[in-house]
Amino acid sequence: MEIIKKAVEQVPVIEIHGQIDLGNCYKLHEAINDEVEEGNHYLVINLTKISYIDSSCLGVLLGGLEKVKKKGGNLVVVGNPLVDRVLTLTGLTRIFPFHSTVNDALEDIKRARG
Repeated sequence: MEIIKKAVEQVPVIEIHGQIDLGNCYKLHEAINDEVEEGNHYLVINLTKISYIDSSCLGVLLGGLEKVKKKGGNLVVVGNPLVDRVLTLTGLTRIFPFHSTVNDALEDIKRARG
């Protein structure tokens, strides 16, 4: 797994490549925590380039969402059909704003910021 952090239109985007599972999901947890500690409470998690995701990652995403919500922010997920399927099967599409492109996610964050 590789994590690439960048800012797009002044919004932190955490992009994951490869497989994310119990053995490496702590890296995503750390990346989210780092952004929140830096004062970034609106985050985009880009999962379009992952080939595998397990339930441990879903727990990390939920924890990240809870953390930014407590600060008045939001965490938005961008994914591919695999991510969409996993989030749909687990019912998490009702909790996470889910988008198929980073641009759509950024528009969602702009609306949330008001």
